[in-house]
Amino acid sequence: MEDKIQSFYGIEYLRDNFDFSLDINRKHLEISKELNIIPGAIDRIIDESRVLSFFPNIHKSKSTPLARLKNNREFLLFAKKHDIHKLQVREIYRLVKLWREELENNPKTLLTDLQHDLIIGSTLGDANIRQRNKNCMFRVGHSPKQKRYLEWKYNILREFDGSGIKLTQKFVNGRLTNTFEFDLNTHYVFNYYRNLFYNQNGDKIITKKLLDQINPRSLAIWLCDDGSYCQKQKYIIFCTNSFTFEEHKLMKQHFEEKWSLNPTIGFRDNKYYYLRFKVDDTKKLVEMVRPFIPKSMMYKIGEKNE
Repeated sequence: MEDKIQSFYGIEYLRDNFDFSLDINRKHLEISKELNIIPGAIDRIIDESRVLSFFPNIHKSKSTPLARLKNNREFLLFAKKHDIHKLQVREIYRLVKLWREELENNPKTLLTDLQHDLIIGSTLGDANIRQRNKNCMFRVGHSPKQKRYLEWKYNILREFDGSGIKLTQKFVNGRLTNTFEFDLNTHYVFNYYRNLFYNQNGDKIITKKLLDQINPRSLAIWLCDDGSYCQKQKYIIFCTNSFTFEEHKLMKQHFEEKWSLNPTIGFRDNKYYYLRFKVDDTKKLVEMVRPFIPKSMMYKIGEKNE
């Protein structure tokens, strides 16, 4: 690859004559096409530029293993844990590998509590964790009515930014539907959630291990995604349609034991199960989650949006 690069411009020429700052990164394929060089060479310079912008005094040879860290918070946490100025390149490779493995088992080493709760609550609801080669990505979409809610989610997770929020349109049962959605960049930290939420067939599942991670904030986000408030009869339903009857029994048991709530398991259209909270339990549930409901989603607990 080096020979092909050098035959046209050379690595040093690219370093000296092009701005590979993060603002320009997304145009690197256009640049590689314009200069008739391998896109991987552009990726290499982008990675180097990203690392050196954060650690301007390290040797360039260390930028390659450090570029395997995906964002600035990782740089900061990794550098706090290891003295990268004293480490040899080979040792940095080894430690970065161990760091990535650690995040796949304990994502809160990197994520904030809010980010973790958002991923838990939203993946119980409308979000998906998709497998992409070795690592996974987070995707979620909402209707135009809930665009502010989607923007709230995006702002919490934006350091993993993929392509930003976009509008998608498709026909469903002959009708054009609009959805706003965002995809986050693939990251090994999302591998943890893929293993937590999905079985080997790629189906989303409910387990005790997953339910034990729910707290009032992640429950609030789950409610905003899947909950529905009946204004007339003053109760909340969780539209948990994709889960089995056995999984609903597990969810019901969890609500009883952890929250002292006793939802009933409903069945509709001869194929869908759901959870329904009685009026008194709905009041308890609302009091528990209200502090964590985004202002644009207050209608999910029977109140006016701000």
